[in-house]
Parts: sequence; C-alpha cells; structure tokens
Amino acid sequence: MEKSPKLITFVIPAYNSAPFLHYAVDSLTSFGDQIEVLIIDDGSKDDTGAIADDYAKTYPFIRAIHQPNGGHGEGINHGLREAKGLYFKVLDSDDWVEEAALRKLLCAIKKDQGTVDLYLTNYVYWQGRNHRGQVIDYRYLFKHHRTSGSWKDIRAFRYRSNITLHSAMYKTEILRKSGVDCPKHVSYEDNYFIYAPMPFVQKLAYVDADFYQYLIGREGQSMENNTCIRKYKDFIIDGEKIFDAADLTKIHKENRPLFKAMYHHLILNFVMVPTFARLNGTPEAKEELNGFWAYCKKGNPRLYRFIRWHFAVISLTMPGKAGVKAVKLDYKFAHKLVKFN
Repeated sequence: MEKSPKLITFVIPAYNSAPFLHYAVDSLTSFGDQIEVLIIDDGSKDDTGAIADDYAKTYPFIRAIHQPNGGHGEGINHGLREAKGLYFKVLDSDDWVEEAALRKLLCAIKKDQGTVDLYLTNYVYWQGRNHRGQVIDYRYLFKHHRTSGSWKDIRAFRYRSNITLHSAMYKTEILRKSGVDCPKHVSYEDNYFIYAPMPFVQKLAYVDADFYQYLIGREGQSMENNTCIRKYKDFIIDGEKIFDAADLTKIHKENRPLFKAMYHHLILNFVMVPTFARLNGTPEAKEELNGFWAYCKKGNPRLYRFIRWHFAVISLTMPGKAGVKAVKLDYKFAHKLVKFN
C-alpha cells in the first residue's frame, strides 16, 4: 500500500544546538504519520550531529542531514531542496510547537485539501522556558469574520503582527516557484524568505491557534540588541535581497491589496537597515549605509522614493546628531512595543 504524503515538512536548522535541540524535536514526535522532520546539522562543533543521528535512528519520519557550515539560511535552502511535505515550516532549534495547535493546523490542511498557499498561525513569546509572554495573533486580519481568502480579503497588517517566520507556513511548491534562495552566512535572512514568495500566493488562511513557541532572551541569539548592532551588514544584505525580490511599482498598479501587504513588510525591514547601521556608529557603517541607499536608488528609483519618503524611514535618516538621537528614541519605542528580546 502506498504511503500517504506528508502534510508538513518541518526543517530545523541546527548549529551547536546540543543543549536545547530536544525541545524542538520532541514537540513533533507524536505526529510522525503526518509530518516529516529534517534536522539540518550546520557543521556543528558540539554533539548536535550525533543527537540528530540518534533521533533519525529512533523515528523513521526524522532525517538527519549534515552540511558544511553555511548559516541558518543555507539550512533552510537545504531543507527546501529535500522537502517532501505539502507544506514547509521552519522551526528554529531552540523553539518548539504547541501540540494541540499543530493538531488543529493539520486538521485545517486536510479540510482545505491543499488549496491554501499560505497559512498564518499565532505565536507566543517566551522569556525563558518557564515565562510565557505575549501572544501575537491575527484574529483581526480577515474582513467579514472570514478566516481565508485572497489578498483583497484581508485588512492592513498591524505593526506587531506582520508576517514572520514564526507565523507563516507556505506551501512547498509556492516556495520553489518563487525561487527564494537565502544567502549563506547571513543572519535575519528569514525576512527575505518570508517576503519573496508573497506574489505567488493566491489564497491565504488563518488558523487561530498558539502554534509557534518563540524563545527570546537566550544568550547568543541573533536578535539580541548588541548582536543586531554588530551585524548591521547582514540587515543591508537582506535589505538588498528584499528590494530586488519584486518590483512593487508594478504590483502597485496590478494588485493593490498585495502591494499594501508587501509594502508593509518591506518598510518594517527597511527600518532596521538604517537603525542598526546608525546605532553601530562607525565610519564603515555610515559608508555601507550610504552605499545601500545608492544601490536602491540606482536599481529602482521609483521604489526607492516609495521607501525613503515613508514617515518611518524619514525619521531614521535625519542627518547629524539629531538624527542619531531620533534613531535611538525610535528604537527604544519599537523595542518596548514589539518586545522581541
């Protein structure tokens, strides 16, 4: 008898994740008949690879894949090449999923019979394993109390609940059709990974379940303040990838609802580029930021103007000490609002 196709491929990029990898994997082990799990050992120097191999020996739906160190994005790329599931979900190695929510999501997939290109679910911030924080939900998103539809059926995204790696799950074929390819050895590439496939989505749906459990505050995480400032170049690289991913000036004419959703996502990412480059404060960072704006202006002048004249970006590009002070105040406000670490 032919086996039923897997509904979801969970890809877990893992680098030196031995102390906490079990949290991610163990939250999935009850669903082996409906999912596959790919643990991507990203050239780890600890026991991550051996732990992944042990899981693969114990559970037939888990595969351990070992690659030379390429970063989180290359782990996603490798997983996408290998994925056999109908849908594709990235689960970071220090996070986990809520089992009842996963059960609800799987039921929705069966009911929808593969007609949905993008699912959105809630996610929960955890400050440590025992301190559950705020829930980011999307109950407001669809018009007329619907839970699915096209881009024209959704309201504007709120600042705190834009599409993120934690909330989004794309259909595998949509990701492949989009040609999304994350840069190697670059952090924050998930912003590009989420953005690039958006024009290929015809139908999206919301499952009201607190599915993804997002651990924040762990030492060494990429979203730690000092790490973001130190890695400002990664935001620039990701920003260029996002800028080049789609011509929003054409989408603005052809599909206004899609444009609004993508423009919101693009602006949130472009706010981070000047923020962390200016907080870094070095002459090199200033030069790199100027080069970034020049790149955008040359590549698509109209889209560049769309971005530079947005009120959120204007406040971050004021010259001199007053401009740096404005960046610090804006960042402090955003940090309190979003509470991402």
